[in-house]
Amino acid sequence: MTHTVFDWRIYAEATCAGLTPLVPIPFVDIALEAVFRRRMPGTIATVRSRTLAKGSAIALGRGTGTLVSVEGCLRIPFTVLRYVLRRIWRKLIYVFAIADAAKLVSEYWHRAYLLDHLIRAGHAAPGVDWPRSAAVFTRVLGGADTSPLMGLARQTVANAHRVARMLIRARNRGAEDETESLSEILRANWDVAEGSLMSIAMRYNEEYR
Repeated sequence: MTHTVFDWRIYAEATCAGLTPLVPIPFVDIALEAVFRRRMPGTIATVRSRTLAKGSAIALGRGTGTLVSVEGCLRIPFTVLRYVLRRIWRKLIYVFAIADAAKLVSEYWHRAYLLDHLIRAGHAAPGVDWPRSAAVFTRVLGGADTSPLMGLARQTVANAHRVARMLIRARNRGAEDETESLSEILRANWDVAEGSLMSIAMRYNEEYR
């Protein structure tokens, strides 16, 4: 594994996705998270001047959750109601939303690092077995320990203000410029942070082989 030079463009979309629990409107937070998550593969490929195979960006931009079963469909109304009540409650008790956001920011930083590693390795390029890469990517993310970056994520979340407005602007104008002020904490601690991030890339290499 080789160290990478910190580039906020790789992590701007990820940070936006991680901050969505702070959006005080149920379902808008989910929609915004999906937007930034889906944009991550294409943005990172552009930064690294790489071409993605057709369909790979969609696969790599999916969430790590599984689709509901037929039996689960019957419980959808109750799931939706529980989600709405939980979100409203957490917006009222803001500290819970902050904890959610810190956890999600850390998870998305790991996702961005692994995407960058995968794309730089050419594992999502035209002519390669990118479905295999996407399957390993999803599996490794699902078992990743993202706790080592929680401290930096909390500091980043604490420095985010008027989050809903910022995320709407980032969606419309681009995440890099709108979130530049949030880059300093991760940038200043990059050497330490990458020590944790590299472990997920090494696990990907092992499982890919």
